[in-house]
Amino acid sequence: MAPTSACAAAPRLATVESATARSIGARVRRLALALSSIAALVQAGASSSWAAPAPENTDTPLWRATHGLLLGIARAGTRLVAVGNGGAVLLSDDEGATWRTAKTPTDELLAAVVFPTPKEGWIAGQDELILHSTDAGETWTQQYMKADADQTLFTIISIAPNHLFTSGAYDLILESEDGATWKESKIDNLDDDYHLNCATARGNDVLVTGESGHAFIRYAGAWTPMKMDYDGSQFACLTGADGTFYSFGLRGSAFKAAAGAPKWTRIDLATQISIFGATNLADGRMALVGSSGSVLLLDPASGKVTTLPQITEKALSAVAEGKNGKLIVVGADGVHLVDPAATAAAGVGQ
Repeated sequence: MAPTSACAAAPRLATVESATARSIGARVRRLALALSSIAALVQAGASSSWAAPAPENTDTPLWRATHGLLLGIARAGTRLVAVGNGGAVLLSDDEGATWRTAKTPTDELLAAVVFPTPKEGWIAGQDELILHSTDAGETWTQQYMKADADQTLFTIISIAPNHLFTSGAYDLILESEDGATWKESKIDNLDDDYHLNCATARGNDVLVTGESGHAFIRYAGAWTPMKMDYDGSQFACLTGADGTFYSFGLRGSAFKAAAGAPKWTRIDLATQISIFGATNLADGRMALVGSSGSVLLLDPASGKVTTLPQITEKALSAVAEGKNGKLIVVGADGVHLVDPAATAAAGVGQ
């Protein structure tokens, strides 16, 4: 089983209307255009089975949270936990059909969430914030914060149940080997202007990807640069079932590197959309989400890409797999439910 990871699409969803734009990094600002733009063309006749009915009263905190900026989603056993703007943490016990809010001690932007076990999880966010839960996300306590640093954590992964790793703006890395105390570090000889947008692990090896095609793999505690032949930013990354590292980013850029490979191999996604979130699926494929409401299914074995119908005009930031292959997707305008099987039956999106 691939290690549990969460790569927040923080940069991807820059609709946070506050004076904290700088603190959420250039990664957020760069996505402003993607979030404000409306897709010029929607596939003719394409149907989507993506959204639960909106509550009649749209002027409630819960409705605003489920339809507002959400950046990360993870499974806590059978429960789904989504995080986003204003300290929002949402819980669903019915595969995303309905949601409720959890208690948090913050109104900071929350960018990524990970649950190594069904009960214990962590959230990373703005101002180097780390939150911790031991009850499947019902309640959260603050473990770490550095408000004067003006930096945001974009991603958080579990290397082992209590060994957590998170990275973010301006070459920032935080790591905890006991799940409680956090130590800050940086990659040597990396310009502090570079953001570390995503991380994933293969055993004790850690991959971090970020700005301008920069990527680093930590072997035996030492970071080795492994730059891609592409100067665009990378936002999402995964470890495949066979231990291959995958990276996705700006304008449909996609790469893979098997264990021990000296360089990256490009993957042709046949699209120019930017990829902001990704997850492994039970059937061996990968679900990728990104700009303009795009959802792609990638078969890493064959390289085949299936493009699903557009589900919204806004950027999508993260995705989790539900029952029977269904997808729960979050982004700039909240939660969307996607059924790839229904799409295939309708003969669209291939």
